[in-house]
Parts: sequence; structure tokens; C-alpha cells
Amino acid sequence: MEQDFHKGFVCWIYSCLSTEAVITYKAENEVRHIYVYDPLWLVNCSAKDIECLFVNKICYKAEDKEQAMQFQNVVSICFQKGINAESKWSSKSRKIEKKVARKAEKERKAREERDNMLRHTIVQRMDAEEKRKVDENEKLRKLLLKKPKPREEKFKSL
Repeated sequence: MEQDFHKGFVCWIYSCLSTEAVITYKAENEVRHIYVYDPLWLVNCSAKDIECLFVNKICYKAEDKEQAMQFQNVVSICFQKGINAESKWSSKSRKIEKKVARKAEKERKAREERDNMLRHTIVQRMDAEEKRKVDENEKLRKLLLKKPKPREEKFKSL
């Protein structure tokens, strides 16, 4: 949703034809429109935009009052509670989300540390096995390099 339209704000109306709120504003000698299909989209406006919409009430036909007031009520609640695109909600669910995120991060770090330790021990075992093989091959090589002792054969006479 576009933000900072409060600088060139003209008006906002409820359109019964499209069943949406239309925010009209000027930007650089051009008239622009923002079409808001759902009242909760207004939560994504900046604080100044919310204030602008709160001060300038929505225009509507008498038969569309109920629908138009849904948009105006969302803006009123956002203005009163300080809810906008720039604010962070401080609710119980937000605290729980943060707690769960911290717990997940802690578990991830513990798992990562355990994996690193296992990886380290596996590498050490592989190095030890490699060294054992090298030592064994070295022994065989040394044995093969030695000249055989001359053997005396003893024959028994018949």
C-alpha cells in the first residue's frame, strides 16, 4: 500500500460501485487514487496517513453508511491505539512469538554446536584411521626393503 499520501491528500470516499474506499491525492501535479478493498489494509498506512484519514472523515452515500463506517472505524482504532505500518504490536501473542523464536534459535545453535562437535570427532576418527593405515603401510614397506638373510640349507645325507 502506498504511504505518505497525506502531503497531497484531497479526499477519500466509499464507492458503492466497486465496494471499496478510494483515497485521492495529488503527487507532482498528478491526481492519484489508492483503492482499498479491505478496511484492514489501512493498518499498513503510515502514522501521518492514519492521522490524515482520521481528521478527514470518509465521504459516502446514506445507503452505504454501514460499509463506509467499517473503513472509518478501522482508522479510528488505528489512530487511538497507535497502530500503523511503523509501529510494532506489543501483545501477548507477540511476546509468545518472540519467546518461541528465541527458543528455536537456542535449539538451532545447540544442534549446530552438536553437529560441529560430531563432525570434528568424525574428522578426528578419520585422521586416526588414515594415520593407522599409513603406519601399517610404512611397516610393510620397511619389511620389503630389508634384504633377506641368506639361509643355509642343511641337507641330511642319505
